[in-house]
Amino acid sequence: MIRTLLAAESPERRAGLGSSLRADERLDLVGETGAAGLARALAALDPDVLVEVRARPGAPLRVPTVVLADEPRFVWAGEAFGGGGRRGGFAVLGADASAEELVAAVVAVAAGLVAAQPRVLAAAGSDFDAPESERLSPREVDVLGELARGAPNKRIAARLGISEHTVKFHIASIFAKLGVSSRTEAVTYGVRLGLIML
Repeated sequence: MIRTLLAAESPERRAGLGSSLRADERLDLVGETGAAGLARALAALDPDVLVEVRARPGAPLRVPTVVLADEPRFVWAGEAFGGGGRRGGFAVLGADASAEELVAAVVAVAAGLVAAQPRVLAAAGSDFDAPESERLSPREVDVLGELARGAPNKRIAARLGISEHTVKFHIASIFAKLGVSSRTEAVTYGVRLGLIML
């Protein structure tokens, strides 16, 4: 059984989610808490998965986590791939997720997977509705994908059929639009926004 801890401020929310978690025979709801008691509950109960209701990205926890959020795209972009120190899986669902979606996310996270509802990915991939001048062009996304593969400029140029000078121009533009200063940061941010997949 998957030992699950539920963290939500509202007792009503805990009751509703708790009943969904208890209804599945694969899960064992070992505890419920509010934000103030979360650290203590994590230490005392050592759950396999934390189900947490919250509004925004937070400090990564060293436990596989399913986050339910009113604005899930911000949590997804801020944490899904940037959770340094987190062990195991991570999932983001909208606050209105069904019981089936919640249980599926807990099972996926317990297996070490990263998951999100399709609408969360679509919203995060829209680059937070950034102004047109700040969105990456399709060619810049191609270059970013090559950066993710670790390709040097010469190989990127050959693969995309453009000059090395044009590759350098696209990389500088990507850095400026994403507000980063290295290839690693660009790739990390691109993954967080759902622009590329590793």
